[in-house]
Amino acid sequence: MSGHRSPSAILAPPPSLASALRFLGPGLILSAAVVGSGELIATTVLGAKTGFVLLWVILLSCFAKVAIQVQYGRHAITEGLPSFQAWDRAEGPRVWGRHWSVYAGLLFLLSAFIGAGGILAGAAQVLLYALPGPRVEIWAVAVAFVLGLLVYNGKYTQVERIATVFNCIFVAAILYCNLAVQRTPYAFGLAELMSGLRFRLPPEGLALAVAVFGITGIGAGEIVMYPYWCIEKGYSAWAGPSDGSPEWLARARGWIRVMQLDAIVSLAVYTVATCGFYCLGAAVLQPQGTIEDGPRLVLQISGIFTGVLGRGSQAVFMVCAFTVLFSTLFSNTAGFSRLWTDMLGVLRIVDTGDGRKRIRTIGILAWALPAVWCATCLLVHKPLYLVTFMGISNSLFLLLVAWRAMIFRYGCTDRRLAPSAAFDGALWLSMFAIAFVATRVSWSLIG
Repeated sequence: MSGHRSPSAILAPPPSLASALRFLGPGLILSAAVVGSGELIATTVLGAKTGFVLLWVILLSCFAKVAIQVQYGRHAITEGLPSFQAWDRAEGPRVWGRHWSVYAGLLFLLSAFIGAGGILAGAAQVLLYALPGPRVEIWAVAVAFVLGLLVYNGKYTQVERIATVFNCIFVAAILYCNLAVQRTPYAFGLAELMSGLRFRLPPEGLALAVAVFGITGIGAGEIVMYPYWCIEKGYSAWAGPSDGSPEWLARARGWIRVMQLDAIVSLAVYTVATCGFYCLGAAVLQPQGTIEDGPRLVLQISGIFTGVLGRGSQAVFMVCAFTVLFSTLFSNTAGFSRLWTDMLGVLRIVDTGDGRKRIRTIGILAWALPAVWCATCLLVHKPLYLVTFMGISNSLFLLLVAWRAMIFRYGCTDRRLAPSAAFDGALWLSMFAIAFVATRVSWSLIG
């Protein structure tokens, strides 16, 4: 994947909001990835441990990173470059011919093996409880195999369609459960919600709150994936080669507007789902006592359904839980196979300028990555620990991702395509919020 775009692919942007809806998709793949382990495991456990008091952290986590995502999308449309290729073209210190930030990205990709193992372990636990018989290790291997089977052909359209189905299922399930809880002793109302918007931070919830900030909402991994989906969807190709002409400027503005709408829709999806999981954890699980990490973690979390709908609803929870976890694994398999392919291209291990080699590399990685995640979950039997580690690494990597977004904005943006002052303000607020969390994480690790 490179910045070469053919004039024959040019397409005029949709003239209206209604027509623009037909061109959404990249954000739905991201929201399928976002609403997964962070929501089902980390967010729910956070609600169970702290009650409603940290609802503001959840909302901040969802909204604070959208401007960063949009800036990456803007750069992909105008330059036609995926994330790591764009990073490598930046000015600054180079190591062995590559920009230093590329190696930081490589470290993040390696750390993701651990967190993804936690998600796969959770999915295997769900299958074990839903269909008892085979051991959890067998289910983990089966999930890894299905992931490779679904993603290896590298087709964008298939990824988008499956991700859209996952979005519909888990959003409908979590909204239904939040409405159903109002008819039970666990009902909550405006007073409880407002208590979570007072910007309090109890000491006992600090570490998990920081991890949740890193893993809920758009995470570092999803942000750097977004340009790939924007390019594969066609936004960049439809805008055409960046020749600086008035016609190109008009097309670029139009497709940037479509991309922004795509980002807003995905924001709405994962914010509703994330807050829904958190509120259920706070309302239903906190009164039931401590949740312990280990092989029964998912069964304990199933209390958000059984406590609302009765013991017979555990099967409903298992369907919802598997959909949520598998959607993240599916989207991450598709996304990380592209991130790794791009990285291998930047490191000149694979010629990603050759379309056939690129597709073949994505196919190989679609099998290899789930296999490594499977090995991780079989070695470490603590899904919450693995997911929390992923949240912390996301929080640290987000600082670099946000800094690169600022470089895109102020060092690479055509002044004729400069965004509004309001967008710039949101971008700086995102940067400050991410820098604060990354500093807090670093201080905790040092201490």
